[in-house]
Amino acid sequence: MDDPKAAPLPPPRPPLEKLAQKRPRATDHLSITIGPAMIILFDVVVPIIIYYSWYNARVRQRSRECRRQNQPIRPCSIPQIEYDDEILGYAVISFGFGELYILVVRVVRLLRYRELCAPLLSRSKWELDATSWVYGVSMICALIPFVVGSTLEIPKLYLYSPGFLMAFLGCVMLISICPITLPIGINSHARGSAMRPFIYYAAEDFIAVDGLQDREFRVRYNTRYDNSKAFRRMFTYLTWWWIAGVVIYLGCLSAVIWKLHFHYAFGLSLGVLFAYLTIWALASYYFVMWSMHREKMAWERGISA
Repeated sequence: MDDPKAAPLPPPRPPLEKLAQKRPRATDHLSITIGPAMIILFDVVVPIIIYYSWYNARVRQRSRECRRQNQPIRPCSIPQIEYDDEILGYAVISFGFGELYILVVRVVRLLRYRELCAPLLSRSKWELDATSWVYGVSMICALIPFVVGSTLEIPKLYLYSPGFLMAFLGCVMLISICPITLPIGINSHARGSAMRPFIYYAAEDFIAVDGLQDREFRVRYNTRYDNSKAFRRMFTYLTWWWIAGVVIYLGCLSAVIWKLHFHYAFGLSLGVLFAYLTIWALASYYFVMWSMHREKMAWERGISA
């Protein structure tokens, strides 16, 4: 029998609010849904088809010329040409098309549905969001090795295009970790507020715009960050994780480019990029799931995570 003099139990805490509450269908914004397929197609499949179709044609042409001169193919004195500026240019353009498609699609949605999905402090539709601007600048950075490689005739620089893109993002990530105040407003945060980790801004924008969760998500997301130490710590760890990934990726990419023949390095450099992105994305996903579950359990028990 309950003791009538016992102190009443505190009321149970309300459940932790779910951040992404909408359940959009794949057909709600088909152009965004096919974005990952477009990236794989134009960043991997098409460049490989362009380059290796040309390269295999040159190998066959060299073999015919060697036989015509009655030379054995292996020690044939005719040099094997591994690259061509025009062909590499087409491959790099294809690589950029996949990225450009994603950028254009999300910018169109931000312009057409500003009141629905734009950052909370957005005053003009042309402000877009932080991810769009960073994404655009990173694509320009990817053109640097293409231009320099063409001018100085250094074909290996062509293969650094995705490396320059990732290096720029890595620098932005590193700056975002520093305890500095914002010189300008970024997304839902006014000028003078503390800068938040890069992955925080990227996740907010991609989930709100590309994930069709819109401004309601931005409100809940910002509130959770302000009120949850565990949530803030998660984004700090994620940003450091991706910074380490950029460093490892650039090291692997450089080893592939400078240690292998060009025709091997071309395909393997793309493989290294997508292997890196796949591994880091999967690890990030499971870490986020674990962190969010841990935060939920701590919330329900009334303790600090």
